[in-house]
Amino acid sequence: MATLGIAGAKLALVDKNGNVLTGANGIFKYTDQATTDTTGIFDVTVDTSFGLASVALTNLFGTTTDIYGNNKLVYKSAGKGAAQSVLTINSLPNEIKMAVLGMPSDGKGGFTISGKADPNNRVAFLAESAESFDINKPVYIGMYMGTASEASHTLTSNNAADNRAQDAITIAQLERGDDGFGKYFFSSASKFDNSAMLSDVFKTATTGTTTGSGQ
Repeated sequence: MATLGIAGAKLALVDKNGNVLTGANGIFKYTDQATTDTTGIFDVTVDTSFGLASVALTNLFGTTTDIYGNNKLVYKSAGKGAAQSVLTINSLPNEIKMAVLGMPSDGKGGFTISGKADPNNRVAFLAESAESFDINKPVYIGMYMGTASEASHTLTSNNAADNRAQDAITIAQLERGDDGFGKYFFSSASKFDNSAMLSDVFKTATTGTTTGSGQ
């Protein structure tokens, strides 16, 4: 899969079954929007976050082990990968970032640095790129759920140039039942359905496949 650029992403908090959480339990829980939120989905756009810089996926496949018999290499035992994603966002809103990381709020603008990721705070995302030689054909990567963390954050003094630190969020992916870690979606596929894609990545507890948000 050859890709061209990054056009944005959507983020949501989900429960242990991968259903999107909304309102006071969702990604807007530390904002005034919690009282009106019905989708539970945050759009990473130029307007909301100065855009998405990159999405890096690693450990998508496990290693293989050689199996020998009769002095010949007869089989490859395939191990399972522990998929991981790193989303680098130019300026994720503070309250959204704290919700994604699962940091508890003291209700007075403070968020506890607990020193460990909250395994019960799970994040789903859908990122948009494009085919490498046709920017008009979007390519999507959707990951169903994972535990988010930020291992480090460095503040650097300004000098002749501004020194900004981006928000690099690492998400250790979990499998959603028998659905796996997530899916690739190609708009060029003959039966591509944008609504079905959103329903798949951002499912709801009501039906399990209700659309979470428009694209």
